[in-house]
Amino acid sequence: MAKEKVYSEVLNLRIDEAMSKEIKRIAGLESQPESETARKLLEWGIEAHRAREVALLRLPYDVEWPEGRRGEDMALRVVAQWVELADPGDYYE
Repeated sequence: MAKEKVYSEVLNLRIDEAMSKEIKRIAGLESQPESETARKLLEWGIEAHRAREVALLRLPYDVEWPEGRRGEDMALRVVAQWVELADPGDYYE
């Protein structure tokens, strides 16, 4: 059985009304408390940010920011996709 996480830190966040409504909406869809939903979304945001850092570190050392074939600025797109896991224990929420 998976070991339950123990949370010891409290972080007060100021969020706008639109974000609050969206967290409530998602929490309702998943029948989860709003705090758990916000924590999950924050974890996903951290994971996306780290993936962005990795993508930037993969650039050649002398490139400050990626450019397209014609020199235009590029943006990093984060995509969610289903993938098979080698070990079901690799899954986390």
